[in-house]
Amino acid sequence: MMSTFGEMFDVDPKIRIAKNSEVPFIEMADIEPWTRTVGSKRRKKFSGGSKFLDGDVLVARITPSLENGKTSIYRAIQSDKQAPACGSTEFIVVRGIAGRSLSEFAYYLLRTVDLRSHLIANMNGSSGRQRVEANALRDYVIDLPPLDEQQRIVGLLGTLDDKIESNQTVVTRAEQLIDEIAEQKAIDLPTVALSEVCSLSKSTWKPETSPDQTVQLFSLPAFDEGATPEQAAVASIKSNKTLMDRPGVLVSRLNPRFSRMWWVEIDATPVSVCSPEFAYLTAGDMHGLACTWLAVRSPEFRGEIVDRVTGTSGSHQRVRPADLMTIGVPDYRSLAEHTQMAVLTLLHLVSARRQQSVVLAELRDALLPELMSGRMRVDEAGCLVSEALNEEVADV
Repeated sequence: MMSTFGEMFDVDPKIRIAKNSEVPFIEMADIEPWTRTVGSKRRKKFSGGSKFLDGDVLVARITPSLENGKTSIYRAIQSDKQAPACGSTEFIVVRGIAGRSLSEFAYYLLRTVDLRSHLIANMNGSSGRQRVEANALRDYVIDLPPLDEQQRIVGLLGTLDDKIESNQTVVTRAEQLIDEIAEQKAIDLPTVALSEVCSLSKSTWKPETSPDQTVQLFSLPAFDEGATPEQAAVASIKSNKTLMDRPGVLVSRLNPRFSRMWWVEIDATPVSVCSPEFAYLTAGDMHGLACTWLAVRSPEFRGEIVDRVTGTSGSHQRVRPADLMTIGVPDYRSLAEHTQMAVLTLLHLVSARRQQSVVLAELRDALLPELMSGRMRVDEAGCLVSEALNEEVADV
């Protein structure tokens, strides 16, 4: 039966918090785009703003956060499970209604293209500060499945998100281990210029002369949104890029105080290109590339690159490629072969886990509208999910 979102879910539920009470706080920056859960990093004395409980869904109502997918389920730490929390005034809070709807189902519903497009189309205000009102969400017409069907859909999509989150945990730990190796081993190693460890590749790719329809584009926005390259139509690319024809390491030259470094394992197809804001570093073999990664992750490199910037604007300071290559780094090529192999194994693991997460996220996003609309049965979708999850990646 058709009904409005506001009839099926509690939008901006009433919660009482005493003035100046110290409670968990969530700001907009705490929510990562397209990420299922968010937790509080600090507490704050309540003076106003959104109010919510563990399990409530936080929906960004302001541009560009809404368009960028800042919608997450608030998960409190164990000691705060029963306590209220507060956050930015720019959140709409959504909660399931007992016996009628699930908060987790609302989260997935809010990720559908149709509902997101409705909210974006109903934004009002001056350019750059547009907001959508909660009533635009309340008035949206939905065909909500029975509670048991909601639970099955949430369980299935949640299985994919669980694996994606598990992969991210593995990636984070592997990267921490590599950084620990880079720091610990640097003490006893000689210092050489980065140019002795690797090469700077500068082959130009021009979109107007490319025979390809699409390319794999490694850009700064793609890195910031999860280090996943974009499958970009050549016709949409308006400037020259750097051609990537082998595995490499990308180091952002723009605002290097924000460390953006990307281990890249690429195939021959599709063609891969990167923004010229990256320095594209290559080596003679994969062991050499692993040593390159250790070099740019070393404290020596990360400290020096910030001092090599040019430009007066704090938001557009860059390092010249030639200056980057003269930075002194520990010569990790002197490491024992088994240590180099361990680092390379960890880097392969990071790449494989990230790629698996891309595949799982694409499957989740493809199943989402089909399950929400009823065009696909949960059992049918479950077979696809089981098949995808059975393609395991080795652990560390």
